[in-house]
Amino acid sequence: MAARRLLLILLGAAVVAPEHPLQVAQETLELELELEQQHVEQLLQQEQDPPLPPHILVAAGATRPPLSLPGWGSALDGFPPAWPEAPAVTQHCHRLPAAPPAPPLPPSSFAHLRRQAAALAALHPRISACCQLRQPLPCARRAWLDVLDDFCADEFGVKTRQFHCCRQDGAARRRCFARGPDAVAAAAADDPPTAVVTDWDVPTPPFPPGEPTAANWGNICGFSGLRRSLPGPSGPRGRMSLRLEREFGRCCRNQSLDCARRAWQKGLERFCREEAAVKTGQHRCCQRLGGSRGRCFAAAAPHPNYDRELYNVSLARPGPALLRSLCAPTRLVTKRRPVPELLGAVTSACCPVSPEQQSTCAQDQLSQAIAALCASPWRDPRGCCSRGGPARRRCFDSSYLAQVTLGAAVPPPPPGLDP
Repeated sequence: MAARRLLLILLGAAVVAPEHPLQVAQETLELELELEQQHVEQLLQQEQDPPLPPHILVAAGATRPPLSLPGWGSALDGFPPAWPEAPAVTQHCHRLPAAPPAPPLPPSSFAHLRRQAAALAALHPRISACCQLRQPLPCARRAWLDVLDDFCADEFGVKTRQFHCCRQDGAARRRCFARGPDAVAAAAADDPPTAVVTDWDVPTPPFPPGEPTAANWGNICGFSGLRRSLPGPSGPRGRMSLRLEREFGRCCRNQSLDCARRAWQKGLERFCREEAAVKTGQHRCCQRLGGSRGRCFAAAAPHPNYDRELYNVSLARPGPALLRSLCAPTRLVTKRRPVPELLGAVTSACCPVSPEQQSTCAQDQLSQAIAALCASPWRDPRGCCSRGGPARRRCFDSSYLAQVTLGAAVPPPPPGLDP
């Protein structure tokens, strides 16, 4: 009936000039809303208990709000998904729930909701795959970042208004998404976002990447896994970084520096083509031609030696900030004993516990590992085991743990700034 009434009003409005045009417009709007409500009620009748979107990372014991269908707003319930926290990831890995069915959506239009549903659906198997790792939390967080970056790339691929978080870059985008569904309501009300304190404000890969050379080839291959664990910048730069790291991985497996050089050159050429297709300011090096363009990019690289992830740290008294770095992806460069054993004892036992307990855990694990080493036939070149009580620990701290070189995806704190 509502559709018939709407058709009659529209036909009447087209044939006869109404005496009260505002009244006709009001009646038309009311009928459109009535039609939408009828469509929603039909869906609710077909699905009495509508399935929830796959917003899998909720706190233990928490309940999700029911799916709100009327109106088809700017975001699905459960979008954006929650930033992965240790208790939620542990609970997910313990239960390994099946992927929830897709939420009911209108039969046509509302493409923005379909993109959100696709992002939520993509996250579930990624989190489940992370559960196969010894430390699934860093993997789950990387999956969260990748899925939402891909979502934003899809958002910018259509000529509609993008999801508000996608219009930000880097850490600001991630903070916006981490606020969860509350960010949607705040944006709708033009409410300025409040500061959110998280433990993942990690740097994005530097741009442009340095030119592969014989001098930096070892770092390109040695720290590739650390660079790939970082969230990439959005837009052409992010896509170029991801593609280049994949190509570097192939070249490293083949031990081919020439392969890496070709990948770098082709990556920059494609980056400049993508930059030219966007009506924004191009990178200054893209305005050059031939070999001059490559030389410009090479000179502009902030870390031409690919050594930004390389740090010297002291493991003697690891505090919260250093443990945050150690529990993220790392690669130990200092291989002399007993550094690998002591670091392994700390990360294996202390990274799974809560951040509040990690510092105490680290001290206990170091003491136990030192005692076990001194009780073993290990040759102690500095003679620390021959000392007793606190003197032994001080000797280990100054002789073995004071200067440790490692690659870290999350930068450790400067010396003396870790409480």
